[in-house]
Amino acid sequence: MIIDCPDAALIGKNFEEVARARGVHVVDLFLDLVVEFGRNIRWYTTVGNHRKQVLKRLVKDPRSLITFSDAGAHIRNMAFYNLPLRMLKLVYESINDGDPIMTMEQAVHRLTGDQADWFGVDAGKIREGDRADVVVIDPAGFNQDLEQVHWGEMENFDLQRLVNRNPGIVKTVLINGRLAVDDEQFSPSFGREMGYGQFIPAR
Repeated sequence: MIIDCPDAALIGKNFEEVARARGVHVVDLFLDLVVEFGRNIRWYTTVGNHRKQVLKRLVKDPRSLITFSDAGAHIRNMAFYNLPLRMLKLVYESINDGDPIMTMEQAVHRLTGDQADWFGVDAGKIREGDRADVVVIDPAGFNQDLEQVHWGEMENFDLQRLVNRNPGIVKTVLINGRLAVDDEQFSPSFGREMGYGQFIPAR
């Protein structure tokens, strides 16, 4: 789906529609438009997980590992930083619809302890004596579209990158017992002082 283009008539159409109207192959059309408009044409594409029923089966399958997204490697064309929130929203909605995939507690474990156990990392659980890594969320915030992306400044790089902004969900974050986010605001020391985290080797 073309979302921005110097030729405003193309905005809101997909490449196949435009190709059919022009009587050319869709790949030729795509390449022609990229040659013509370069970085001034932008589009949205679905790369996976768009079939909700299939996705529900995948996330509850014990052979699936719900890990991380690839967003940080593609800062100007992908923003899946909120992948864990999307997982929690999927489960939350399934519960509200009366057809639960799993409990919210199980969903949290799939995103934390389950991964830690698989990778052999001493993390992902709340136990006496452990580092206090805790995230407090408000599920009422799941009523928003988590797939929306926004442009944000990439600090120290003079560059705009795609980010996810989901206000009203993540309220508080403790990392290694230190307050990193309080009332949805980053602590002034976060990212500037040591002690928030450390490299954890696998066993």
